[in-house]
Amino acid sequence: MKFRFDLTNMAITAVLAAIAFFLVGCPPKPPVAVRPEKPVLDEFYLAEQDVKAGNYDAAIEKYELYLKEHPKGDKSRQALYRVATIYTLKHAYEKALSLYERVAGEYPAHQDFPIVKYDIANTYYRLGAYEKSRDLATEWLQRYPTNPIKGEVLLLLGKTAKALGDNPKAFYWYLKASEAAKASPELMSEVVDRIIGLLKESPMEDLQAMAASAAGSDYLPHIYYQMAIIYLEGNQLDDAKSAAMALVRSTPDQYWVSIGRHILERIEEELSVKMGAIGCLLPLSGPFAIYGQEVLNGIQLGMGMWAESEGYQDLELVIKDTGGETETAVSAVEELAIEEKVMAIIGPLVSKPTLAAAKKAQELGVPIITLTQKEGVTVEGEMVFRNFLTPSKEIQSILERAVNDLGLTRFAVLYPNNPYGLYFMNLFWDQAEELGGTIRAVESYNPEETDFAVEIKKMVGLHYPRPQLVVQTYMQMKSMEWENEIEERQPSDEEPEPIVDFDAIFLPGNPEQVALIAPQFPFYNIFGVPLLGTSLWQDPELIKTAGDYVQGAIFPTGFYAKGSSNGVREFVALYEENFESEPGLLAASGYDTIRFIKNVMIEGMIRTRRDFQYRLAHHESFYGVTGKISFDEQGEVEKIPTLLTVSGKRFKVLSPGQ
Repeated sequence: MKFRFDLTNMAITAVLAAIAFFLVGCPPKPPVAVRPEKPVLDEFYLAEQDVKAGNYDAAIEKYELYLKEHPKGDKSRQALYRVATIYTLKHAYEKALSLYERVAGEYPAHQDFPIVKYDIANTYYRLGAYEKSRDLATEWLQRYPTNPIKGEVLLLLGKTAKALGDNPKAFYWYLKASEAAKASPELMSEVVDRIIGLLKESPMEDLQAMAASAAGSDYLPHIYYQMAIIYLEGNQLDDAKSAAMALVRSTPDQYWVSIGRHILERIEEELSVKMGAIGCLLPLSGPFAIYGQEVLNGIQLGMGMWAESEGYQDLELVIKDTGGETETAVSAVEELAIEEKVMAIIGPLVSKPTLAAAKKAQELGVPIITLTQKEGVTVEGEMVFRNFLTPSKEIQSILERAVNDLGLTRFAVLYPNNPYGLYFMNLFWDQAEELGGTIRAVESYNPEETDFAVEIKKMVGLHYPRPQLVVQTYMQMKSMEWENEIEERQPSDEEPEPIVDFDAIFLPGNPEQVALIAPQFPFYNIFGVPLLGTSLWQDPELIKTAGDYVQGAIFPTGFYAKGSSNGVREFVALYEENFESEPGLLAASGYDTIRFIKNVMIEGMIRTRRDFQYRLAHHESFYGVTGKISFDEQGEVEKIPTLLTVSGKRFKVLSPGQ
């Protein structure tokens, strides 16, 4: 038997033995320390916490730090998108757009790619690039017709169409959005709000186009409703009737059916108004009866009840007594408008009933011409007018004459301490300053007083001891005046002179108060200072009791019975013949108001109250005994008060330039 040595096996065995000897014979080396991997999500996590806390600026910094350290990290796309949405919240749309486009460019295969493309289109809309936004949204619909956010894209298309001025197209897209948003209450709420808002602001042409595309939708009744309202406001009653009938036929919903029927009733009511019926609301009983009767006298005279009169003859006057009561006035407006079907209403007079009646008349859509001084009554709406002189017009007229024509710019005011006096004092003060004037002295008095020494002395510096500096300055000024006189005068040490540093005195009191005050001015050496008053001064008793002390005084009036025009003389003669007294402003206002209405009626083409309101607002060719009558945009009469002065023993019209 032969033996053969296998050298290969022997070599392997030797190597293994050597390794074993090495492992056993050599001490082990210490393990090499492994450097721990930095947690790459720290900045991203902290940024997320800042977003939850609303610390957006801090969040942006941390997101950007994360992106800098991990530009291709697992959260890089999410970080970019987060920063873009934060910029959107901060209205930094250009920065947001840049980041959205970067996300779309770097991650086109991501599952949320359609959302980013929508964000890009929406951001273009926010930047005002409506056509670009529309084009991108349209492209989106073609590429992702079944995507869950389709409703939001359809809404965006509606918004861009509206921004581009195409309301019918906007309505089309909003309808599509409402169909796609049924599973999202929040989105549906926004779509509905936008549709309703669009319908409310769309003109008739757009509404007609929308009606064609809204067939079968829940919004067709609302479209017909808006059309009916626009036709009503434009006084196109036949078209309004057609739209209301279409509304009733368009839906079984009783809510809309009842609205349509209400509009039809309103139209029938408008068309049933009596052409020549004019309501009259006056206090013919109670504490204000004397004033109401005077107005009624003027109205009846203007209607030609005692003489043949010119103009429209087919007038019927429906009179209601308010008794000066607010509730009665409101009820009377309802009766006149609904039961009597009058075309318009004249009155009331008293402030509170007038305000309430005006509000109700506006609500019922019946024109009302008020005869009150109460400021602000016409703000109730376009159906409310005023044909009467207001305090602000009174003050404006006397101040414009004083400042602009006479060069009087420094004023003193002595007023009764009651609501009337306080109101006129403030009104005068405000308007004087608006015209560049100044108020140098203001004093009030008890309306029950008869001695006004204290108030007058306070106005001219005679009541309190004068500081030495004031005395010296005043004496220097007086010395300069004395040097120009022929005979040298020397100041007296017995009684100080009044310091009159104003050009005119405004006295908003009644004639009795003025008659007591005016004579006391010369008693305290106040001479040559013009007096300014209110329309209350137009009382002959003022001249009888204090005529010498009010010479040259200026005050306004809404009507002057001694006027020189033929119309005034004829009216006064006719009034005195029938009522055995001279007419005042109330009678003249009633007379002019009814004659103005007759003049408007002559123009014809008046079918409804809305027609009549339009004619009232635009009629400018009537001249009455109280002046030219026309109304401004607020329904206030544009009538310039007549200015009177006291000349001798009579009142006299103050002509321009006097």
